[in-house]
Amino acid sequence: MKRVIIEMINEEISGGSNAEIGLKLGDIISQSLHWWHSQLGDRDPIKMDRWRVESIEVKEIPPANR
Repeated sequence: MKRVIIEMINEEISGGSNAEIGLKLGDIISQSLHWWHSQLGDRDPIKMDRWRVESIEVKEIPPANR
């Protein structure tokens, strides 16, 4: 089993609680992995259809002092 951690930052995100944003993002990522697998078929080098989103943590980061 491999675990991949991706950290993304968006300074302008809005539209829901952190939990709601996490659920929406997880759904989009899962759909995207399956779509890419369907496009690549046997040429999918990492078998994207077998990956799953296990958890997403959305948190507020205070702005850096400038």
